[in-house]
Order: sequence, then structure tokens, then C-alpha cells
Amino acid sequence: MQDEAVMVSDFGVALATVDREAALRILLEALPRVELIVPLVVDIMHAAIDSSRIPTIMLAREVLQHYKDESRVRGAIHICVATYLAENDEWHYRRIAELYEVLNYQGELANFLQLCKANANPEIQEIADDAGLEG
Repeated sequence: MQDEAVMVSDFGVALATVDREAALRILLEALPRVELIVPLVVDIMHAAIDSSRIPTIMLAREVLQHYKDESRVRGAIHICVATYLAENDEWHYRRIAELYEVLNYQGELANFLQLCKANANPEIQEIADDAGLEG
């Protein structure tokens, strides 16, 4: 158990550094148990939403896709998304919408697009328009 705790800690550090893509590739190869992924979801989400590197975003999405049906991962994703909403950043909002689509979280996507549509920022409103949200 201690080895697993060290591994989670090491991945957490790697996901916050320039080694982020290598760490994501290793996670994709190893596909560790969900218990080991849950503590890393915030770091993986940062890679999926905050990164300006498309390869990093894609790798992070792929990791999350493997665990999308796990309730603990889904809950952690929701909590992490909530932290990005206050920033009102179009880049983050767009990555969140894409992530919900990739993970096939249809209910979350629909609710999120409604938030986008009601946002005062025209660039964020455009996300709902791009998704074809009517009304």
C-alpha cells in the first residue's frame, strides 16, 4: 500500500511538471486501479483543460475516458469543473464542453451549454452556439 501511495505522489508531481505528457502516457499504458486514479483526477483535469498543448489535452482526455463510468472519477471531474467556472475563461469553458462530449456525459454537457448560453461573455456564449444549442 505504501508503494501505491508513493506512486500516486510521484504521478502527482510528474503531472504538474514538464513530464506531464510522459506521466499521462504511462497512465494510459498501465491503466491503474481507480483507487489510484481518483487522487490524480484534479491533475489530469488540469492537463485536459488548462494545457495549451493539444497532445497533452488529448492524452488527458484519453486517460479520463478509461475511467468515465467510475462514480468517484465522475464526481471528482464535477468538482474540478466547478473550480474553473468562476474564472470565466473561454479556453477553459471550451475544453470543458469538449471533455463532456468526449466522455459522453450528455446531461452534464447540456447543463454546461445552458450555463455558457447564459454567460455575459460573448465568447463563452459562442460555445453554446457552436454546439447548436437553440433558443
